[in-house]
Amino acid sequence: MSPSKRRRKIRRAAKCPHQYLKLVEIVGYYGRTSDDELAMYFIENAIALQKIVIDPRHQILERTPIRNDKIKREEAAARNAAKKQLEAKRPPGVELVIL
Repeated sequence: MSPSKRRRKIRRAAKCPHQYLKLVEIVGYYGRTSDDELAMYFIENAIALQKIVIDPRHQILERTPIRNDKIKREEAAARNAAKKQLEAKRPPGVELVIL
């Protein structure tokens, strides 16, 4: 059920300013290059951004009563990846919340 993690060079999306977007929540963040690209897109383009919420939980398995150790380890690894990838890139005044 885990997403594949292929490493590749980070790509930059075209500039498209979002003037009123204040909160971004990224659900299912696993630390893939594409996850980092998506977060960076909003950091660079959401002019009024105040808060980014990173939720690494697997949304399908989160609703089931069975949560095995492998899933918990993957989520912990995703949290660490999010902190490592995004903390230094976070602009002043933008709160980073990792669930």
